[in-house]
Amino acid sequence: MNQTFDEKNIFNSGKQTLRAVLFDLDDTLYDHRYSSRAALALLQQEYPAVLGAVSLDELERANLNILNTIHIEVLNRSVDVETARRKRFFRLFSQYEMELPAEEQARVSMLYREAYRQSWRAADGAVELLTVLRGHGLKTGIISNNLIEEQMEKLRVCNLEHLIDSLTISEEAGVAKPDPRIFQIALDRLGCLPNQVVMIGDAWENDIVPARAMGIHAIWFNSYGVPAPEEHTPSLTSFSDLPATLRLIIGE
Repeated sequence: MNQTFDEKNIFNSGKQTLRAVLFDLDDTLYDHRYSSRAALALLQQEYPAVLGAVSLDELERANLNILNTIHIEVLNRSVDVETARRKRFFRLFSQYEMELPAEEQARVSMLYREAYRQSWRAADGAVELLTVLRGHGLKTGIISNNLIEEQMEKLRVCNLEHLIDSLTISEEAGVAKPDPRIFQIALDRLGCLPNQVVMIGDAWENDIVPARAMGIHAIWFNSYGVPAPEEHTPSLTSFSDLPATLRLIIGE
């Protein structure tokens, strides 16, 4: 890895208490937005009469709103994953005045899922960031609201698995963000106190607010570039500027 900055100087000038960095996975270390947009673009091609005139940005917003609602149903086990996927696309197409019959819901779900999985990738700079953090003796962990199998596969495909010291996923933890108990589980697995950890995540209510309440310094990963809920919030739009990212994490 070629670096044009003094890593050692950044780490030496930062907080001496820092021992670990916790990350969310989806839309933080893993570039969910890229994969989702690729899959939605395919649906536009397959259903031009319904979705062709809809901008990808609008379709993305509609899909995300529905996904956020249904994802909660999956996590609390009120619906199974396959039912949730069909339900999601039934709602999405209904917004554009097409009622999907059951067999068509299955086809749309399959098309989206295949395109989504084929485009999995790490967020820009994520591999480099994790490598540098661990190279300087900091532990790395993930805390994620999702299913174990799904998240483990993302880590493998995105070449992140070997760079993570601790993994806390809501399905196996038995509790989901923003519940403080899942943060405590993650801290215990890292062997750290709250003031020894930085949390980086994209979801304000699920990542930033509860981490702060626990006494964990939190950095908002705002890849969508939306206005911050609070002024002067420590934030990143990407990990591609490694020196700037490290300085924010280390607290130089």
